[in-house]
Amino acid sequence: MDSQPVQPTPPPVSRREELARAWTASTTSASYIPRALVEIEELLLELVDELLDALAGDGKPERVGARIGARLVREGFIDPTALQATIDSLTQGLLGDVERTPDNELARRTVALLGALSAGYADGLRSYTLTQQEQVKQALFAAMVRTEHNLRATENRFREVFASSAVGIAITDLNGLCVESNPALSQILACPPGQLAGRELYEFFLAADDFPARGTPGDVRDAYRRVLAGDDERVHEQRRMRKENGETVWAFLAISLVHDGAGDPAFFVTMVQDNSDQHLLTERLADQLLTDVLTGLPNRQYFTTTLESTLGMAGPEDSVTLCLVNLDGFAAVNNGYGHDVGDRVLKTVAQRLKQVAGERSVVARIGPDEFAVLIEDSADPPVLDDVIGAINAELAEAEYIGDRGIGLGASIGAIRCRGDEMPAAELFRAADTALRTAKATGRRQWAGFHLRDDGPTRTRHALAAELPAAWENGQLTVAYEPVVRIADEHAVAAHPVLVWEREDGETLSHRNCVALAERSGMSVQLGPPMLIDVCGRLAELRSALAGESGALLRLQLTRLQSGDGDLVRAVQRALEEAGARPGQLEIGLDTTAVLEEYGDARDNLETLDGIGVSTGLCGFQGGPRELALVADTAVRTVTLGVDGAGAAGRETAGEVLRAETERLVRSIVAGGRECGVIDVRTEAEARWWAAAGVTTVQGSVFGGPVAAGHLSALRDLTRPVTTG
Repeated sequence: MDSQPVQPTPPPVSRREELARAWTASTTSASYIPRALVEIEELLLELVDELLDALAGDGKPERVGARIGARLVREGFIDPTALQATIDSLTQGLLGDVERTPDNELARRTVALLGALSAGYADGLRSYTLTQQEQVKQALFAAMVRTEHNLRATENRFREVFASSAVGIAITDLNGLCVESNPALSQILACPPGQLAGRELYEFFLAADDFPARGTPGDVRDAYRRVLAGDDERVHEQRRMRKENGETVWAFLAISLVHDGAGDPAFFVTMVQDNSDQHLLTERLADQLLTDVLTGLPNRQYFTTTLESTLGMAGPEDSVTLCLVNLDGFAAVNNGYGHDVGDRVLKTVAQRLKQVAGERSVVARIGPDEFAVLIEDSADPPVLDDVIGAINAELAEAEYIGDRGIGLGASIGAIRCRGDEMPAAELFRAADTALRTAKATGRRQWAGFHLRDDGPTRTRHALAAELPAAWENGQLTVAYEPVVRIADEHAVAAHPVLVWEREDGETLSHRNCVALAERSGMSVQLGPPMLIDVCGRLAELRSALAGESGALLRLQLTRLQSGDGDLVRAVQRALEEAGARPGQLEIGLDTTAVLEEYGDARDNLETLDGIGVSTGLCGFQGGPRELALVADTAVRTVTLGVDGAGAAGRETAGEVLRAETERLVRSIVAGGRECGVIDVRTEAEARWWAAAGVTTVQGSVFGGPVAAGHLSALRDLTRPVTTG
């Protein structure tokens, strides 16, 4: 059974205090904050609550992140290392569980929140710095118009601030020629003091920025023209500058105009703050959030964006090929050799996929053992068989760990389509559908996407997704099918079945409901409440089936229900709440699950028998190992599988199947077990099974399932009983 669909991972609210303490420890150890430690922790705990509320809410977290980033500056976290410590702590605290519980939505919101926090911090720090700079500038040039008596003292103060400021300051004439600059600007531009005078400051700015999205596009001269024309009082911009040695630096600029005594423009004052470290930090954070740390490949979020942009830029005749590659048996590598070896194998797979995919491709790791390969096809692309064959051939080569070679195969889902044929999300879903088809046919298989099969497949998956809600709102209910002793056509027990009466009027049978529950992971979740529900009917069943001394309630479990580690505890709880004896309940476990010792299936069989619950095997086909299992256990009932041996009574069954099934039934009964069959539809089938020697039968020939409120009708086998 598939695992239950991963629900959106909630933010770690239970660890709010732990996160606040870790944040406090990280920031206080990395930087000096002029506040008491208790005050810092109280403040950060408050901010943690705001962060968690933003992640859990429906709104955009960016506003909260920007507000918190700005507040950190206002609260005194102005040391640049404080931001690095903040991002490290919050990344670990908020994203630490994503690999164990993959959740794209939480990761996306967390990335947006932390990015906005960094941006808010940057804006706050810039405003803080520029405010200080503005105050310095006003003090600087206000002194020039003061009285002669204070001119010398003012000039000394200006010189001290000008020379000692960590922010680069340049005074230029209206043509952009540098009149004077401070040592900080010389250091930022790697230009010796005194060599800036007489040079155009414009020459240090990159005219054609390769990163316009991260800086202010256009010529920096436009900013000076706007200030000179009076369109802007001052300009704050982020730009890249080229140092004297050719290296580049990111900088925040503050440009303003100084007037002379007559009020005419006299000089430009340009302040330059080196912002390279913050840019580097932001880029590293983005790289960590968009790249798989282990393999260095793009992760799912980055790949999705790349897929969208590739399709958007594709021409009407351009095609792309998307392959989803799922490694077969990778868990055996981790379990047999350890995760270090597993990690090494994953790195090798990543490199091999990049090699085989070629230059016009993107390879990403989108799951623990799943990769995506996007290829921009050439004008004459190879057939999909050749593409898949090349991938399998590359992966088949053993990876040697010492003298031991480890080989892996892969299941692959592939689709090729024109760029405008379907959107990115639909293309990805189609490839995933093909991958599931490939995995269903066995290992080292591949499948393409076929539109004709997509409708029914999507319907099945949609129904599987709706199943949990159907149980909650009462559309999915439990009914009871009579278990009939064929010798006298007398109902001796009830078999609980699921019935889904949908809002559109369609009714899904027990068999369909079980298949959907297995696919969605709902079958294990349904087990405990269903046990409590049906065991609560035992008193009514004793009345409806008066005179019967055996198990009155016979449940037949699915494979995953049979292997559930909490099965025995759920059975005991249901019996205790109902006040019922264990012997009144029979649990039939899936034969294959017990044989393969899937989960706790074998232990469950033995433990249930030990506490007095009657046990059985269902889905029985009569192979040698199955017969040996019956002989080695104390099962009371063996129910033949609905297909295979269980179909021997149908008109279409061949003579060989019928003869072998008769021998199987006689062997089971001779061993002291009851032999049962299900889904008996006609009187002819019932007569054949009676002649074959089976003990009990179930099926529509004896009427439909009985609703929980009509259990007395179980005895009435002469007419169909509906669940209404």
